[in-house]
Amino acid sequence: MRLLLVLLAITQAVGYPPFDVSDMSVAAPRQLCELDLTALKGDLKRLAWSPNSDAIYLQTVDGVVAHDYIVSLADLDVAVAFGEPEWAQTYWARKSSLAAPGVPELALELTESSRRTRPMPFTGGFANGGAQTPDPKNPIDAYEAEVMLRFVGVEVGNWINGAPMAGETFGWGPAGSAALVFVDRQGHLIFLDRDRHKRTVAGVSGAWLPAWSPNGSRVAFVQKAGRRRYRLMAAEVTRGR
Repeated sequence: MRLLLVLLAITQAVGYPPFDVSDMSVAAPRQLCELDLTALKGDLKRLAWSPNSDAIYLQTVDGVVAHDYIVSLADLDVAVAFGEPEWAQTYWARKSSLAAPGVPELALELTESSRRTRPMPFTGGFANGGAQTPDPKNPIDAYEAEVMLRFVGVEVGNWINGAPMAGETFGWGPAGSAALVFVDRQGHLIFLDRDRHKRTVAGVSGAWLPAWSPNGSRVAFVQKAGRRRYRLMAAEVTRGR
């Protein structure tokens, strides 16, 4: 009995054993609800799972003002929350960490670079009816700043001349899993583990803010549905075939 209790304590402290995402199946994502940002105000910034995976927290930001909402998976209503719950803060800190939860020696690689571009200025002008044609004799120097995140050598985040936000393009799996879910530049939803195994979720594009539930059984994300409208989506995840 004592040995059993010791093993249980170790499991709780370390978390799950490493995941092999190639030995996983992901059901077709289904829509939970639609998010009208005209009503919710601002732009989507955060998505977090509750500890028992029965609710999803959403945050929008309008200028410098944050708005908080909770979607109960029991009734799928979007309810106003009065402040960001502590559990949502805890989840987001874990989801967006550069180090893998439960495996701190495994971390994302962050690189920053800038490069010079040479866009051609135009000759002529709209005011005088002149043709707008490139002038190769007078190029203008410009610079692009790029920030990239990689996990085991695979790109999981990329920003060019933008404001990088940790957790925007990836979300870690359960502690100890040494795996994450991310979206590529086309918004495809992809699972990736420490051994570079991948599993792409069929039929998904334009995904954003991917979030893996704490127990690893579901993944949530948002998908653009129109001007100022998004769908909150979720899919069941099963380990082992």
